[in-house]
Amino acid sequence: MANIFVTGATGLIGTRLTERLVQEGHHVAGFTTSERGRQKLEHLGAEGFIGNILDKSTIEAAISRFQPDVIMHQITDLKNVDMVANTKVRIEGTRHLVDVAEKYGVTHIISQSLAFMYAPGETLADENTPLDTVSEGERKITVDCVIGVEEESARLPHFVVLRYGMMYGPGTWFGKDGMIYNQFKEGKVTQSKGITSFVHIDDTVEAAVHALTLPSGIYNVVDDEPVDGETWAQWYAQQLKVAPEIEYTEAAPFERGASNSKYKTQEGTLRYPSWKDGMRDLS
Repeated sequence: MANIFVTGATGLIGTRLTERLVQEGHHVAGFTTSERGRQKLEHLGAEGFIGNILDKSTIEAAISRFQPDVIMHQITDLKNVDMVANTKVRIEGTRHLVDVAEKYGVTHIISQSLAFMYAPGETLADENTPLDTVSEGERKITVDCVIGVEEESARLPHFVVLRYGMMYGPGTWFGKDGMIYNQFKEGKVTQSKGITSFVHIDDTVEAAVHALTLPSGIYNVVDDEPVDGETWAQWYAQQLKVAPEIEYTEAAPFERGASNSKYKTQEGTLRYPSWKDGMRDLS
C-alpha cells in the first residue's frame, strides 16, 4: 500500500477519492484550506493538512512531514465559475507542488485535466490530437490551464494525466439543483448542437484509483456514447419531466467529443458506459 497525498481533498472529486483510497488500504493525507476540511478528512480516515496551493511553504510543510509515494492532484477553483482564478490555482499550484515533490524525492503524480479542449475536427479526439491553442476568450484561458498543468506534471518521472469529459452526477451542474438542472427546471435553456463526451463523477474517482497502475501518459476518461446537444437536451428534459424553451446554437468546430480507447486498452472500466445510465431519476 502507498502513502498518497491528495490535493483538493475536500472537493467534489477529492472527498470521494480520499474515501476510496482509504477503503483500498492506502495511507492517505489530504490538503485542504480550513480546519473544517481537516476534520472532514480525519472523519474519512485520512490525515489532514491545512494550506494554500499558492503558498509553497504550506505545501512543503505537508509533504516533508507526510513523505508521499504518490501525489493525486485534484485541486480546482470553480466555485464562482471564474476561469482566470482557476487557471492561476491550477498552473501556479501545480508548479509549486512539483517543485516540492522534486525536492523531497516524490516521483509519481496523477493530475486531473480536461478532455474537451482539443482543436477543431470532424472525428472523436484522442490523446494525440492537438489542443486548441488558437482558441480565444475563456476557452483560451482554459486551454492554457490544461497545457500548464500537464507540462508541470510531466516534469516528474512517473506522471499520469487524466483528461476527464464533461462531469455529471450528484453535486455537478447536471445533478439535482445544479446550474444546468435549474435552467431546465426554470424553463429557459440555451444549448449548443455540438458533441459532448460525458463522464460520471464516480467514474472519475475510479479512474484516479486505477491510475495508480497506469504507465506515464495522458488518458481521456469519457463514456462510450458521445452525444449531440439536441439529442441530449430532449432526453434530459424528459427525465426531469419538464418542457423548457430551448434555444439551440450551432455547434462550435471544437465540440467533437473524445475517444476513451487508450484508457480502455489499459483495463480502464466504466460503471456508467452511457450518460443515460447515470442521468436517470433526477426529478
